[in-house]
Amino acid sequence: MRNSIIQRLRSGSLLQTISKAKISTRPKLVASLQSNLLVRASPFSTTSRDYGDEKPFDKILIANRGEIACRIIRSCKKLGIKTVAIYSDADAHSMHVRQADEAYWVGGNLSADSYLRTDRILDIVKKTGAQAIHPGYGFLSENGKFVDEVEAAGIAFIGPSSYPMHAMGDKINSKLIAKEANCFVIPGFEGEVTDEEHAAKLANEVGYPVMIKASAGGGGKGMRVAFNDDEVKEGFRVSKAEALSSFGDDRMLIERFIEDPHHIEIQVVADSHGNVVAFPERECSVQRRNQKVVEEAPSCLILPETRKAMQDQAIALCKAVGYRSAGTIEMLADEKQNFYFLEMNTRLQVEHPITELISGEDIVEHMIFVAAGRKLPERLTSAKYVPFKGSAIESRVYAEEPLRNFLPSIGPLITYKEPKTFSNANGTVRIDTGVFEGGTISQYYDPMIAKLCTYAPTREESMKLMNSALDQYVIKGLGNNITFLRSVLKNDKFISGNYSTKFIEEQYPDGFHGVELTDNERLEFIGIAAAIHNANYEYRSKALSQEQIMEQYGGEEDGPERVHLDDCVVVTGGPKGKSYKVTLTVGDTLDAEIYDSEALENSPKVVKLFNMEWNSGDPLGRIFLDDGSGDISKARTEFVQYFGSSSKDTSTSIPEGYRLRYKGCEENIIVRSEKEQKLDKYVLDPEPAADLSKFLVCPMPGLLVSLDVKEGDTVEEGQQLAIIEAMKMQNILRASKNATIKKVLRGNAGENLKVDEIILEYE
Repeated sequence: MRNSIIQRLRSGSLLQTISKAKISTRPKLVASLQSNLLVRASPFSTTSRDYGDEKPFDKILIANRGEIACRIIRSCKKLGIKTVAIYSDADAHSMHVRQADEAYWVGGNLSADSYLRTDRILDIVKKTGAQAIHPGYGFLSENGKFVDEVEAAGIAFIGPSSYPMHAMGDKINSKLIAKEANCFVIPGFEGEVTDEEHAAKLANEVGYPVMIKASAGGGGKGMRVAFNDDEVKEGFRVSKAEALSSFGDDRMLIERFIEDPHHIEIQVVADSHGNVVAFPERECSVQRRNQKVVEEAPSCLILPETRKAMQDQAIALCKAVGYRSAGTIEMLADEKQNFYFLEMNTRLQVEHPITELISGEDIVEHMIFVAAGRKLPERLTSAKYVPFKGSAIESRVYAEEPLRNFLPSIGPLITYKEPKTFSNANGTVRIDTGVFEGGTISQYYDPMIAKLCTYAPTREESMKLMNSALDQYVIKGLGNNITFLRSVLKNDKFISGNYSTKFIEEQYPDGFHGVELTDNERLEFIGIAAAIHNANYEYRSKALSQEQIMEQYGGEEDGPERVHLDDCVVVTGGPKGKSYKVTLTVGDTLDAEIYDSEALENSPKVVKLFNMEWNSGDPLGRIFLDDGSGDISKARTEFVQYFGSSSKDTSTSIPEGYRLRYKGCEENIIVRSEKEQKLDKYVLDPEPAADLSKFLVCPMPGLLVSLDVKEGDTVEEGQQLAIIEAMKMQNILRASKNATIKKVLRGNAGENLKVDEIILEYE
């Protein structure tokens, strides 16, 4: 028995520590991207069989970028349609460029110089012989003038015609149309707001709180909630500038802000023959700054009769404006099932994948056939309400810093490892993305890295799949919100399904400060940390001979059945953090006996590991934990992420130890001998961080939109000092204290600022 244990220790069957060297060349990278093209998608119903064998188009140009361009390419490849991509300078090596059959440069980095250049896009269409244009979402997807230009050139637009786009894209006009179609609408001023004073006057008439909203807006841009006159005036200024920058249209409206609502969406698809079908709802209430973070379908709130009423109003609205193609009617609903029309998005919606997962329909494919003049399948039109089953969740993976108030993050994806995607009877994991390892997230476009979606027969199973997938998602090199997404999925309020658009505001009132583990999860984390440290140490000490192992661990070959490893101390949260004494013992399981160094009671807690699959230095390890039964067939599988030490990984450099992530909790971990821990009290504290209280620093890379003060000005705490635009969102920088401006170092509007660059100095 003893020999088999030692052999397992050496071979790594219990602690696998074999190092791997991975070398990627560009040709191999391109081949890998192409081979993964279809693997990332979950299977849909074979929509094309409902439309016959004839292809709708031979070639389509995609007037977009990133993950949505890749998503459209995927459906086109299924149909045998060739694709044309366009790209800016910043996107020259992007995934959508590599996946398309053809790709053409369309301009510089700024959207106005590239993806909004309708003249260049139309020239490329003519040059390539593309028969249709799919706009994706954002950019030109809701630009009626562009639709007219496309159709005038004899090209099919894969979306609605210009009339419903104009009618419903204007939020002022859309409310009037919705009322005429007998839809419930939110009370507000049904006209255009002219200036700040007018905004304040209207807000008082409508009644606080109010929502200031760009008439042409979407995606959370150009929107602010205000609770008093000062907030209305400031929100009006910022939202108006944001709307002009994002949409080229700064008309604003004001309406009553419905407090504590659920944000519900009804997906529709309509053809040009008068048929409209409505899909089940999506719950999109987990939002930050009016941008969705986590969505699910169906909603836990909506009853079947409410769903049908929403779908009926959505269908009536589509027929009122002669709508064609895919679109989304957004509504606000309260706990009593009252609901109100919010707006209509006349385009493909970001979160369409979860509707596809519960319905089995390929919405992009339907859009393509509808644009070619085909009728929707009878199996859908005869039902009117698209049937569905199961539960789907979408987590939006963003490039941002959750611990720094979600500031945007840019830079290279040094390590990018997606969780395994699959689809079977038990569930689905799907990833829609436009990035790859070695690529870069730039400051010019939105911060989305990917959309991670899961599907299962029940909501509980879908959440379990999502948690596991998030734990396997490895991103290094820039900030990302995976730990925050994991926190949302662990939150009791979210688990209950009874949450509103105030979810983040209420559950994270002081911001996000990391994932809190339960007591048992904390013990598992400590035991796993000790096991990883031991495995890493053994590997670094090089392979030991059989005799050396026997000498190190003692005993004869016919001795005790368990191998006792050295005691160690695990310190969490940095050099002066909380410490735990851990003893590792190898037998049929790897047992970690954990003693809380600060607890009065000194009895150990034991964590048992059946196996740990981890290659030394690799970012992801898989852990098999004993559920208490001692039966390996019932082992619970968890994942741990290893972020390396300061000597191995400069992107996560820390003075001592390394970073580990477990169930979303990411901490600095130090493993010491007992002697080292005793001597640590004599180690000097680290040098304090530089005092930046006398400066206003740029918290993110971005464009300086305006500096609202000058040298010699006296400012008050909370006063607006500057506006920084990053990833198409405007961020207000405020004074942290009452002070006088001593010197302005960066004051020219239009300047590109780096993170932590000093803008001004206080007296």
